[in-house]
Amino acid sequence: MSDTRGRILDATLACLVRHGYTGTTARAIAQAGGFAPGVLYYHFADLDDVLVAALTHTCEARAQRYRDELSGVDRAGRAVEILRRLYLEDTEVGHISAVQELYAGARPGSRLATRLTLETRRWEALAAEVLTTLLSGKPFASLVRMPVLANAAVAFYLGAETLAHLDDDSSRVMEFFDQAARLAGYFDRIPRLRRSTPG
Repeated sequence: MSDTRGRILDATLACLVRHGYTGTTARAIAQAGGFAPGVLYYHFADLDDVLVAALTHTCEARAQRYRDELSGVDRAGRAVEILRRLYLEDTEVGHISAVQELYAGARPGSRLATRLTLETRRWEALAAEVLTTLLSGKPFASLVRMPVLANAAVAFYLGAETLAHLDDDSSRVMEFFDQAARLAGYFDRIPRLRRSTPG
């Protein structure tokens, strides 16, 4: 990615956080990034093109960060600890606020809505990977339909974030992590089933 294109995407995300979806115009993005509005149209076809690219840019970066941190983690307590830290990172860099604005502003059938669907599937796939590792060998793992559980996990996260975003108060999400940490302690005490070896 060129430095200019990257600056435009970073400015777009910053603009979404600062001004919301409706305030993220080409002029506002240019002002946030310190470049002329014409520069934006040299690299992108239109404003929708910029928003789609900005969404992809932030989701790819954050999903990779989650995957790197959670890869191979098989203890629920450790997973909750990592997820809490990554959530705080998401908040600090503005990822959560920017994506929430894009969800709120996307029109059904638009390119942005299509991209949001694809990014949601990306997070569901990641959730499925993490949950599969955590549930591996647990007595009740065979009862779980992983696609449904992964979908529910992402839907819960999006819903909790929507409420936190509207209230401008992340305390309820922190309470969720506190509760999850307590439950994870019990979950981790459930022994994994040993695989029988052929005699």
